[in-house]
Amino acid sequence: MSRKRWCIISAGMLAFSLAFIVALVVVVDPFEIYHRALFYNPPYESETQMYAGAGVAKSYTYDSIIVGSSVTENCTPSVYDAALGGRFVKLCMNAGLSLDHAKMMDIAFRTHDVRRVVYGLDFFSFSHYYNNQKAETPDYLYDDNLLNDVQYWFNKSVLFSSIPKALSRIGTPDEDMSRDAMYFWQPPSLPGEEGLRAMVDLSAPMPAQADTARGVELAQLSYAHNLLPYIRDHRETTFTVFFPPYSLYYWADQAVQGELDTRIAQKNLLAAALLEEPNVALYDFQAYFPFVKDYDLYYDLIHYVSSANDAMAQAMAQDLCRVTDMAQLEANNAVLLREVEALFPQASQ
Repeated sequence: MSRKRWCIISAGMLAFSLAFIVALVVVVDPFEIYHRALFYNPPYESETQMYAGAGVAKSYTYDSIIVGSSVTENCTPSVYDAALGGRFVKLCMNAGLSLDHAKMMDIAFRTHDVRRVVYGLDFFSFSHYYNNQKAETPDYLYDDNLLNDVQYWFNKSVLFSSIPKALSRIGTPDEDMSRDAMYFWQPPSLPGEEGLRAMVDLSAPMPAQADTARGVELAQLSYAHNLLPYIRDHRETTFTVFFPPYSLYYWADQAVQGELDTRIAQKNLLAAALLEEPNVALYDFQAYFPFVKDYDLYYDLIHYVSSANDAMAQAMAQDLCRVTDMAQLEANNAVLLREVEALFPQASQ
């Protein structure tokens, strides 16, 4: 065989191999970047949310989104459909920061007409510098530039992990089932009040609390950069923002760490800003004691069972726990703080 012919054959084989790999990734498309799953039920996993979230945002049929951290992972979109109207998908990011949530909103607004955003506002998400993220985002999946998708086509994990997982779940895909089931998690047992109490050191009186200035500054920057622009740029969209119902022992734990005043100050800052926006409906479930003192609902200090998520959808539909002015929020906070203080032994006189 001549050298020229060998080069032509080798180049042809290489081109065929590369084309086959690209075709395999595009057809199977384990993260649904180009289309919904054609012949399998996608294996949604928390570890790959940054990848799968881009595909859900691009390829699913929806007009409403649920945005937030792991406390929103157990939301059931079909329940939110029925309670609030529309068709929801979850664009969650467990342990996500405000910029992670902003990127999910960005891709949703760019690809769909979004009529409602249900946004679970966690304080930890707004307690880091505004341009920090949980982890590096695969931005090549979030943009519309096909050329940089080469990082998806020839990704080792995609080829040797994600595609085999997808192919192991061959069957007729069901978008409605996938919407409700994605990222859903529930441990086999719940700790109950005794278990939650053991997670917090309540052996001494409540300590002095740290200065709130830095926490408030971080929350203000995160809000100004990663939430407010979406609210103001999309006045046609209703933003249903809620403060999640952490257990009462979460607040006690924050007090032990000296951060209770900071969390309340952050909450006040964010609530005051949100109440100024006409397309925001704000809900505060943090002093709703049928939730926060029902310790059988909790996996740990902040995570609760899916029935609580469903109940919040119904509460929002009925405007229960809605906050319309700061006096109402401050009254909620005052009751919450009294309950927290009652968990601690009193200092000796």
